[in-house]
Amino acid sequence: MKKAILTGLLIVCIFNSYSLTNLSGHDPQASQIFIPLPETNTKICLTDYVKLNIHRYKELTGRKLNWKEAIALKSTQKQIKKIIRKDGTIDTRAWQKVSNESFKFHWGGFLLGLLIPVGFIITLFFKDKNKKNRTKSALYGMLLVLAIGATLLVLSLLANAY
Repeated sequence: MKKAILTGLLIVCIFNSYSLTNLSGHDPQASQIFIPLPETNTKICLTDYVKLNIHRYKELTGRKLNWKEAIALKSTQKQIKKIIRKDGTIDTRAWQKVSNESFKFHWGGFLLGLLIPVGFIITLFFKDKNKKNRTKSALYGMLLVLAIGATLLVLSLLANAY
């Protein structure tokens, strides 16, 4: 998981440094930007990285991904796929927007997830700029309720056992 996160950060750093040196004013082609694969000297272009599956990744790197790394790979591919246009260029504004977004706690979503067990599903129907933050906060609220419920269940089972 750490390697996948580091790879994602490396992609962001490489792209940001590339966009700073790109003085032509044109968006770069995705096939012209190469990123290194972890633990190898192999570099792969963004268009090939987006099409990379887990089996092909194993062939290139020589090691199998665990499930956390596989999920991180697929989510990184999904983010990169969103910024590549149909003509093969990269939307630099969208890339900077994705890299600059940070999570901000949303109390309304948290309370919705806390009070209604599946409140995060309700938050999916809201369409505004806070949708991601609200949904994630609602998920945290639901997880808190589940953790408290599991703790109470374990304590009651232990109390009945003695």
